[in-house]
Amino acid sequence: MMEQVHKGSVSVEAGPKKEVVILLSDMVQYSQRTSSMRPEEIRDFMIEYHENIWKIICDENGAFPDIEPLAGDGALIIFEKGHGEGRAEICTRAVNAAVRMASAIQAGRIPATRMGLYLGDIIEAKLGDKLLKFGTSFAVACRLEELCGYFGTMILMDREVARYQNDETRYLLSIGKVTLQGLMHPMHVFSVYKPGIHNCPLDVNDAQLMEFIRMKNAAMELFCGNSPMGLTPDFPAVRKKLLKAQKHFVEMTGQEDIGIDRILEYIRETPSPESDFQKSGIKLAGRKRDSLGVRLFRLSQQLLRAMDQEFYHALVDDTDWERYFILEWRREGEVVVKINESPDGIYYIDSGTVETFDDKGRLIATLSDGNVFGEMAYFSKMKKRNATVIAKTDLVMRRISSEDFQNLPIIVKIFQRIAQGRSERATVLGHQ
Repeated sequence: MMEQVHKGSVSVEAGPKKEVVILLSDMVQYSQRTSSMRPEEIRDFMIEYHENIWKIICDENGAFPDIEPLAGDGALIIFEKGHGEGRAEICTRAVNAAVRMASAIQAGRIPATRMGLYLGDIIEAKLGDKLLKFGTSFAVACRLEELCGYFGTMILMDREVARYQNDETRYLLSIGKVTLQGLMHPMHVFSVYKPGIHNCPLDVNDAQLMEFIRMKNAAMELFCGNSPMGLTPDFPAVRKKLLKAQKHFVEMTGQEDIGIDRILEYIRETPSPESDFQKSGIKLAGRKRDSLGVRLFRLSQQLLRAMDQEFYHALVDDTDWERYFILEWRREGEVVVKINESPDGIYYIDSGTVETFDDKGRLIATLSDGNVFGEMAYFSKMKKRNATVIAKTDLVMRRISSEDFQNLPIIVKIFQRIAQGRSERATVLGHQ
């Protein structure tokens, strides 16, 4: 029943609050697809698109959700509870509809489309002969749809939709815990990976797919943490698990999973969980830290004074070499390198502190965030470590191996300049 509400001189009929699943969709690259079309061609193209969505969304049991085209390339689809239905039924219907759309996209029957699904409340009001819908749930579904592009998925849903649906449970994949721009509360988001969608071939081996889903979900539980179970985020272990899962996915499909790349990218940028990470997850609106190249750029006064265009290009513009600096974690008291050993790489301290000692065990220096060590051995006559380095605190470092280092000539030049500057400073201090 609609309740009569008066707003000034306007009479509005307001309905009760409803719990629904909202599926908000948006065509990918709509502007590019239609930029060269005449208005009549755009009309015909979009009518066919929305007709196909209608046929896909309306299931074989004759259930007809509320479907509204939005601004041409989008659609708002609302799944309401039927007689005797609860959350599980509407969540299942919504996810099944999204999966059918994803399968149609993969088969080329409709253009690529992103879909965000959210379980929430709305209210309706009738203004004249128009039925209007209101609620923050629409904004959340919109953010989820937009987030699909970031994680390389066609479908993203909140935890509640994932929890309360039935048919696709075995194919549910944890994508991550995120705080979305403009929203106050974090969300744990999921997708569906099954044969025929999300780069999984139709003939994919089911056992291999189930193993990938198990591996990824286990890694993501460790990434997000679970306070009731006493599980705290463990980024070193997460990275290892995700690399194994990525290798498995490549072997299974022939390509990498973008969602895994995004989490690995986050760990590279933020190798230790921030103080509120377990509560907030990934803050996608937050500003990223400077690249490793920019941090090395700031490292040495000698380097800055001698900076040339070639160095600047490598450190600031073309930073593909950064991927060779692999994250490593060490505990307080661990020996990182030993004096007189052959070098096994160059280290950059991301967070933490180390102490360096000479062959008599005397403290030479204390290095912390932003410092490099290990480069001197590559430019000395003996080609040996000239100090022992011990973790004074727990450490997060980035190490480039000897092989990778020697295969990157411009990086060799940069670290040669850093080593030269360090040697000159040591000489000056020795004469003071």
